Amino acid sequence: MIKRQRGFTLIEILIALAIIGIAITAIIKAASQHIFATSYLQKKTMALWVAENIMNESRAQLLKIGNSTGNQKLTSTLLGEDWDWKRNLEDTPNPRIKKVVVRVYESNREDNAPVITLEGYVANEE
Repeated sequence: MIKRQRGFTLIEILIALAIIGIAITAIIKAASQHIFATSYLQKKTMALWVAENIMNESRAQLLKIGNSTGNQKLTSTLLGEDWDWKRNLEDTPNPRIKKVVVRVYESNREDNAPVITLEGYVANEE
């Protein structure tokens, strides 16, 4: 009588290692995408805060509006990062109200796509 050996064969071990390798690759990819999404949302949130600060300073008349229209471009620092922004003033049918469009850009970026654009209306100082 031949004794039957207990244990796994080489093929069973190789198949198990392949399955584990595929599972670990999927986990690493999901974690990488999560980190990228978190970084993207952090930048969008910070850009929104910069845009809201500019809009609130315009409403409080800390940034003068006057009777002019056109662009104003400056840089703000928030949480240790520099953000370039443009504020565009546009006329509305009511001469006492101006439309304000704030576009926030990452500092030192080559592309000209804003991270966020915020529109609002402010009373024109007379």
